[in-house]
Amino acid sequence: METQDVNLDEILDGCRQNHRASQQRLFAYFYNYAMTIARRYMGNSETAEEVVNDAFFKAFTKIHLFVGGQPFRPWLRRVIVNTAIDRLRSNMSLAPETELQPWHDAGSLNGIEEALTQEQIWAMLDRLPPAYRAVFNLAVVDGFSHEEIASTLGISVGASKSNLSRARQHLKTILKTEFEFFG
Repeated sequence: METQDVNLDEILDGCRQNHRASQQRLFAYFYNYAMTIARRYMGNSETAEEVVNDAFFKAFTKIHLFVGGQPFRPWLRRVIVNTAIDRLRSNMSLAPETELQPWHDAGSLNGIEEALTQEQIWAMLDRLPPAYRAVFNLAVVDGFSHEEIASTLGISVGASKSNLSRARQHLKTILKTEFEFFG
């Protein structure tokens, strides 16, 4: 076992015992990771920071549910994503449910993202309506199925597919109008 793994295990044990110093160490160690995830879902750094704080609070109060011997990062990721989704649900209404119509273009953006900076990608995602951004992140970034997305967001599978298609269309429009290399 690596020294880093032993330290993480010690930190997690301290968190299970509600040691404030261990909680601070865990927060500091995973803060950037958590912010990256929350930022994708929330569309701005201020709200993302609130989500991160809420997610760590949940993680600290539910740390007993984390099974030792398993990787901690995926467990924390799930807590962050669920916290972001809860925030989206409580703060804004999701786009109206619309079943996917045959004329929707579900084309992909494969290859384009390699020519963009992380800041440009975030800026484009920020311009998506919250429901589209949430579905896009869950499907494309986090690998959720449409059934899982529908269950998580409380929408139909058709609405999940439609929102993903529309998110891709919005992103294509942004690329066409703002970047010369995409035509």
